[in-house]
Amino acid sequence: MSSAFVPEHEVYEYLSAVGIATPRHCLVENESEIVDAPFEAGDPVVLKGVARDLWHKSENDALAFCDFETDSVASTHASLREKVGQQFDWLGTLVAERIEFQRARNAPSEVFVSLQRDQCCGAVISFGFGGLLTEDWARELKQSLLVWPASAYTAEEAFEELREHWLGKILLGEARQQTALTTREKLHGFLDKLWQLDELMARERLALLEMNPVVVDTRGDFVALDGVGLRATAAYEETCPVPLQDDSLLNPRRIAIAGVSARAGSVGGLILENLRQSSLPANGLLVIKPGVDDFAGVRCVPGVAALTDDPVDILIIALPANQCVPMIEQLCAQGGGAAVVYIVAGGIGDGADREGYGDRLSVLIESRRRAGEWCPALVGPNGLGMLLSPLKLNSLFIPQRKLNVEFAPDSDVALISQSGAFLITRLSRHSNLHLKYGFSIGNQLDMKLSDFMALVARDESVRVLGIYVEGFAGGDACAVAKLVEAFRDDNRHVIIYKGGRSQLGKSAAQSHTGAMTGDYHVQKRLLHKAGAILTESFNQFNAVLKWMAAYPDLRRLGKLAIVTNAGYETVGSVDTLGDNDTERLYPLTDKDRAALGGVLERHGMQGLVAASNPLDLTPMADESVYFDCVEAMIGFGAGVVMLGLVPLSEQLDTQQLTEAENFAARLKTLAQSTGNLVGIVIDAGVPYQRYKSVFERQGFPVFDGMDMGVLGINVLKNSR
Repeated sequence: MSSAFVPEHEVYEYLSAVGIATPRHCLVENESEIVDAPFEAGDPVVLKGVARDLWHKSENDALAFCDFETDSVASTHASLREKVGQQFDWLGTLVAERIEFQRARNAPSEVFVSLQRDQCCGAVISFGFGGLLTEDWARELKQSLLVWPASAYTAEEAFEELREHWLGKILLGEARQQTALTTREKLHGFLDKLWQLDELMARERLALLEMNPVVVDTRGDFVALDGVGLRATAAYEETCPVPLQDDSLLNPRRIAIAGVSARAGSVGGLILENLRQSSLPANGLLVIKPGVDDFAGVRCVPGVAALTDDPVDILIIALPANQCVPMIEQLCAQGGGAAVVYIVAGGIGDGADREGYGDRLSVLIESRRRAGEWCPALVGPNGLGMLLSPLKLNSLFIPQRKLNVEFAPDSDVALISQSGAFLITRLSRHSNLHLKYGFSIGNQLDMKLSDFMALVARDESVRVLGIYVEGFAGGDACAVAKLVEAFRDDNRHVIIYKGGRSQLGKSAAQSHTGAMTGDYHVQKRLLHKAGAILTESFNQFNAVLKWMAAYPDLRRLGKLAIVTNAGYETVGSVDTLGDNDTERLYPLTDKDRAALGGVLERHGMQGLVAASNPLDLTPMADESVYFDCVEAMIGFGAGVVMLGLVPLSEQLDTQQLTEAENFAARLKTLAQSTGNLVGIVIDAGVPYQRYKSVFERQGFPVFDGMDMGVLGINVLKNSR
């Protein structure tokens, strides 16, 4: 959407319309207008050269301060026109009242305010330290800028956050040695006007309004001393919705594949081999391959023209971009044949697209939908495939010998990933992660993340949705936030890892998927407010997904107890909790310690183990000691118990597994009957994989290290 510069005097008109104070002012285009200026001789004024695309007047020598006199103003006006007009499209001289304003003692008190409006989300309101050093403050001070997506936050919520911010404390006189510059009522009132300004921007089609500085005058009122903006020059048009109101993608009955080859390791061949293991009907598979009637026992047709009278739900195209795009164009031209087209190939709309295939497809889709003409829903490009457990359907082009997918029709977990590799590596590294649905969505040229979320949301049995996304398509962050909120309201959980946050990460994401990365700080605020569980690393994502997959109906998260037989795990767990250890760890009372001491004495461990949390048992502890200690911690009031089992201890049954199976089953019964969370840590190598599986089969989250389990609890606590 292209934009046009809005100069200061026009910005003042918009601000005045919502009651934001501005200096008394007038725009002088020629000397004859000076006599009509609303000033008396001797009034202190500031003269500003105003021109198109002139953002920083002070840096372009376009400011002058003087007392109002006709001749001196005329002379300065001529000088500004001469200097500024050489570089910019000259508009005139703004003669503005010089405002007396209050300054804080040894602290910054000028304010920077920006409203950048997305037509889908409303304005993103930025509020921070202003004046000439705005950028320096932002660079030097962590969290110097408060950011509020207007669609997610209210002025009241913004006010409460600002009160806790250094700038808010300065303005209200709550910082050390400061006198209040304004009142809570006036500060709150100014924020209310910013939300009104968002509504005005929508009506006037403004993309940006920026005020720097905003000051507090001698009466405690906020006054904007400068302003610039951008006007959207193209009318905003909602993107046409993807036409998926049926079960074509979640419950397909017929699938066609183009690009199948007998060559070993061919993408199309691998997809076909995986699909042949599905529970699709006997005639549910079709291969598009000219000159062949049958391929590996599957019926073939020569091209997509055959789909006109014999349509499929999904057409998977595993062909290069130069063959894929014409095939989709032919499908559109004939007006039907496949409800969904899944594009496997890259090189369409990403960094490898040198022929403009992405633009070609985008124009085709948009023009047909706007004209009310038939068009399939497109998934991808650059898609690795999908998993639909109810149909035992696997369209990944990964052979079974590399990734043995275990279908779980009764699972309550789904995973949507922009990166196909992220999807398959989660499945590979987490042997007990069983998905009902798994989607690799690729570049989101047509179907966006929100479209897939909406599909998954329709299946109410899915309680936990994991998401890996590198970039949100235009406006989709807001749609995703609304869906997250709907999930949260139904006590369903959405876990998100957003890639491409750093500058290098953005470049990597763009080269990989052509993603629109956007401003992560704003997206984070939006999604957190909606109720998403946001993770900042792959380890956090993995840990949280394990916890949530094990306890999908989690409503509350109590304090943590740690029971282990390894001293390093007790130390490491507290280190992972960091400064939050006193808040997160369940504090044992004297009565609790006495009761726990009784448990230890009953097992002959008095004098060997201190009754504490974390609880460091000796290698002499067997399964019965562990169980009684876990039961005790839950009885005391701990909401979460991390149980560390070092299987090299001779007292633990890691070979026959009879005692291990019984122990795991008793723990499961205990967790279910109390509604408490129990996580298992088995920090040991490959020889103990069977031992780990005992606990995984009972549905426990099993971690390779205590730090990983506690890391997940930390994230969940912070998201509550």
